[in-house]
Order: sequence, then structure tokens, then C-alpha cells
Amino acid sequence: MRKAVVCSLVLCLFLLGSSAFAANRPSLAVREFDNKTDGKPPAAAITDMMTTELFNAGLFTLVERERLDYVADEIRLGQSGLMDMSTAPEVGRIRGAQYSMTGAITLYYYNASGGVVFLPGAGGAGLLSNTGYVTLDLRIIDNATSEVVYAAAEQGASNQTLGGVATGFGGFGAGRVGGVLAGATRNAVMKHVESMKAVF
Repeated sequence: MRKAVVCSLVLCLFLLGSSAFAANRPSLAVREFDNKTDGKPPAAAITDMMTTELFNAGLFTLVERERLDYVADEIRLGQSGLMDMSTAPEVGRIRGAQYSMTGAITLYYYNASGGVVFLPGAGGAGLLSNTGYVTLDLRIIDNATSEVVYAAAEQGASNQTLGGVATGFGGFGAGRVGGVLAGATRNAVMKHVESMKAVF
């Protein structure tokens, strides 16, 4: 019995501490990243990846800004009388953000290298290496003062090496370039998250 009471108290203290910690976290709005490359990187997907990793790291209370139209639709639906008013969102209850994150994708590139060594009568064998490079240039701005409190550029790289056999009927392909670039992007994102832990 005493052990159960102690366990319950410890659990309550943990939950209260977690709630207090969450309440003390600074709030952050993440804006969609700009493309500053010659290519067409998936800026929205990269922004979502950053948002997810920031949420998982627990550094900030994240405030949605890019998809406020969904929230506005819910408010309008609540005002229409079609929604239960006890669960409808209220006007003027959207939380302000202490900080805003802006970002730019300044490098989104991959390089394929390798080749085939042909063997007489047997086709050939070889290696193909795909390496992706992604650089994210980020700033976090204090919304009250316009002060830049974090500014850094981080590059991520990812490599995939494929071995294969080339015959008269065909050979190995060029690898999954999208997967290599996604891996490089995640590496750049995680470098930023680790750097932010020293600031916030």
C-alpha cells in the first residue's frame, strides 16, 4: 500500500514538473523556408521535417502559422451554429509566438560518380556512388525586439553506393537520388537542432 502511494506521488510530481517545463518553453513559429538554389527542392517538406524534429526535441512550444486557414475555418464553423459551442475554438485565442524561424535552402545538390569495368565475354561489374548535399541557413528572431537570437548555416551530406553487374541486357541503375537528398536534409536539420540546444 505504502509503495503504491509513493509511486503515485512520484508520478504526480513528474507530471507536474513536465507541465511546468512545457509551460516555460519559449514559443516558436516556423515559417516556410525559401528556395535560394537553382533547383526545385521541396521547401514545404523540408520545413515540415524541421518542425517535426523541433517538436521531438522539446525545445519550443510550436505555434502554427502556415496553416492558419484551417483554424480560421474551424472558428467560422463554430460561429455558424453548426458546431457544439463547448468544443468550438474561440476568436482571439490564437497564441502569439515569442520567436519566429525563417530559413533558406541554399544548397540542394547531388553528385553521381563511378563506372563499369567491362570484362571480355562477361559484361562488367562496377560501383555507382550518389552523394547528396543540403545546406540550410536559418535564423530565429525575437518577435518583440526583432533581434536575431540564432543564425547558422548547417550542411548535411548523405551517400549511397551501389554495386552491380552490367550485361548486354542492361545494368544497375543510378540509385535513389531522392532518398540520398532526404538523408542529407535530415542530417542538416539535426545539426541545427543540436546547435539550438546550446542557445535555448
